[in-house]
Amino acid sequence: MQQIGPYRVLGELGRGGMGTVFLAQGPDGGEVALKLLHASRAAGAGPRERFAR
Repeated sequence: MQQIGPYRVLGELGRGGMGTVFLAQGPDGGEVALKLLHASRAAGAGPRERFAR
């Protein structure tokens, strides 16, 4: 399995225009949805601000 920061990726939940959403397990063992922006969409402040909302 892939590790992203403290999260262990369990599988992919979906993909969209902004990024990919993964099912992951946090350090406390709980499951979380982890969204990663596509590299092409992460450049500049605009996309990151929209993502933060």
